[in-house]
Amino acid sequence: MKNNYNILIFICLTVLLTQGCSVKWTESIKYGSVINNKNTTEVVDIEIRKKLIIVPITIKGKKYNFLFDTGAPFSISEEIQKKNNFKVVSKSNIVDSDYNRKKVKWVQVDSINIGNVLFQNQTAFIGDFNANPIMKCLGIDGIIGSNLIRQCNWTIDQEKYSLSLSKKIETDTLKESIVLPFKTDYQYNIFIDVNLGQTNIKNILVDYGSNGSFALSDEIFNVLKEKNIISETFMEKGTSQSGIIGKPVKLNREITYSDSLRINNLNIKNVMIRTGKTVSLGNDFLSRFKVSIDWNNKKLYLVKSDKIIDKNNKAGFTISYTVEKGIYIQSVIKNSDAYSKGIRPNMKVIKIDNLDFENGNDFCDYIDIKLNDDIILELVNLQGKRIKYQIKKALL
Repeated sequence: MKNNYNILIFICLTVLLTQGCSVKWTESIKYGSVINNKNTTEVVDIEIRKKLIIVPITIKGKKYNFLFDTGAPFSISEEIQKKNNFKVVSKSNIVDSDYNRKKVKWVQVDSINIGNVLFQNQTAFIGDFNANPIMKCLGIDGIIGSNLIRQCNWTIDQEKYSLSLSKKIETDTLKESIVLPFKTDYQYNIFIDVNLGQTNIKNILVDYGSNGSFALSDEIFNVLKEKNIISETFMEKGTSQSGIIGKPVKLNREITYSDSLRINNLNIKNVMIRTGKTVSLGNDFLSRFKVSIDWNNKKLYLVKSDKIIDKNNKAGFTISYTVEKGIYIQSVIKNSDAYSKGIRPNMKVIKIDNLDFENGNDFCDYIDIKLNDDIILELVNLQGKRIKYQIKKALL
C-alpha cells in the first residue's frame, strides 16, 4: 500500500577510519568472494515495502530479510551475530544519514546465499535494526551493502519484483537503455552525474537504501534557485529519524518538484527534490527504471518504465515514534492544510483514520496503511489539550 510521503528512510552510512583492531577497515572491506555454481543468471523474488527493496537471503540454513542498499556497507543484525558468533575483524565509527555517530564491530561472515549464489567471507558491520522504529516494523535483519554488491552484476526490475545476479551483463539486450558511467569510493558506493536544467550535478550517490527521490545539499539547492532552475519551494520543519542509528535530529529543509532533470537525452518529469545532508538519488526515483549495475565496466543501464509518474497528494506531515514521546507528529510542511489548521511537530498522536493508539494499535500498524484523502486525526497539542482535526491531502 502507498503512503509515500509520511515515512522517509535514508540509510546512507559513512565509515570513519578509527580502528580498534589490527586490520584496517580499508583492507577488511576488500575481503570476500562469490560463487555461482550454475554459471548463469540467478533471479530472486523481492518484496517492496515503503519503496524499499527487501531481499530474502540465507545464512547457515536460516532465512532472513535484508535491505538492498547501494549506499551503505554490508551489515548483519545483533541477533544474527549472537546466533553465529562470526569473527570480529575490525572496529570503527559509522555516521548515518542523520549524521548520528556510533561505534560498531566488523565481522567476517563465512557465507551468505542470495538464491543459489554464494558469497563467502564478506565483511559486515553489526547493526541494531530495532533502533530505527520504521526498520523495526519492516522486520529487516541486515543490509545487502555496497562491498558485497560490487562482487556481482545486478539487474533490479521493480515492476516484476525481481533481482537478478550475473557474472556478466548482456549489453546486447540493453540497446535502448540509458548508459551512465559510474565512479566508486573506498566503500564501493556508486556515484553518477546528471543535469538539472543547464547545470551538471556531479557525484550523486545512487542509493537504493533511501525511499526518497532526489536529495541536494543546501549549497547546490541555493545555486539552482539563483539560476531560476528551482522556483517555488515548500519548507518542512520538525525532526528527522531516517538513519539506521535511529536518533531524531532537527529538520529544516526545502522541498520542490522539477520537470528539468535530465539523464543523457531523457527529460524526466515530476521529480521531487529535497534539501539534505547528502546528494543522492533514492528509490522513489530509481523505481522508475529497470536498472542494471555492470561492475565489470563501471556502467549503469537504465530502461525507463512505461508507467506515468504523477505528483501524489501529500498529507503535509510525518509521524514517527520514540520510547520517550510515543507516537508523535515528526514534521509539518508550511502552507499545507495540516499546518494551516494548527498541527505542529511534537504533538502526540492518539488516533489517525481507523487506528487508535490508545486501544490496541501501535506504530507498526501505521507503517502499511493507506491514509484517506480526508485524514481524521486526534492529537494532544503542545498545551496538553486533546483536539480532533480533519486534514485534506493536497498537491504541494
